[in-house]
Amino acid sequence: MKLNLKARDWHNWVSVILVVPMLLVGMTSLFIAHKQALKLNEIDLSGAVGWLPGYGRMAAPGVEIRASLTLPDGNQWVGTQAGLYRIVDGQARAVEEIGGTQVRDIVAAPWGIVAATQNGVWVLMQDGWRNARKGDVWNASLNPDGSVTVAIKDKGLLVSRDGTKWQPADEVRQTLAQLPAKMTVAERITLGKLVTDLHTGKAFFGKENMWIWIDILGVILTFLGGTGLWMWWKSQTKRRDAAHARLMQEMSHG
Repeated sequence: MKLNLKARDWHNWVSVILVVPMLLVGMTSLFIAHKQALKLNEIDLSGAVGWLPGYGRMAAPGVEIRASLTLPDGNQWVGTQAGLYRIVDGQARAVEEIGGTQVRDIVAAPWGIVAATQNGVWVLMQDGWRNARKGDVWNASLNPDGSVTVAIKDKGLLVSRDGTKWQPADEVRQTLAQLPAKMTVAERITLGKLVTDLHTGKAFFGKENMWIWIDILGVILTFLGGTGLWMWWKSQTKRRDAAHARLMQEMSHG
């Protein structure tokens, strides 16, 4: 088979190849903007992505310890990048309820054990582990009165005295509100941050609404990629039909 590609053919084929990453970026942008609403981080695909070069070549990571708790009775809990473990007789037993979620802090309250994780506040009581509060939890601390305070991303400090009801730490919030203006300096905007915020849309819509910018770009890229593929396919079909028509005409004249 003789390969004879003209400049237009090269242009068409290179465009088709480049439109694939354009479609991928456009569609994934839409999912990234709404990953929390769609609960994408709760869908585990670890066993299905090994064929991708970026995952298949990665060595298995070691256990990365993030927190630990040793109780007076000798029971020990260890929080890692990939879940919570209880050390029993020299063996680590994973807490199945928490799964592979990152555990950042562990404290022991009079009413149970509290684990601050990436997907919420987990509490161990007599009936087992349960997710008492959703959110991205940074840490947990035991207060002198037996209550526990947790810091949750975008929600601030929450306090609980029983592990069931979690209320805002109003006293701390009011105290921080009394700080002088010079101690609550606005966020410093560097050129690097400005470039990042222009890219993500935060500079236009703010942190809470930058999904609007991502949606706009995602729809545009998906539209351009989809229409580009459609026009390429139509042009290829038209050329094929024209070639077939010429062949049939030559055969009829012969």
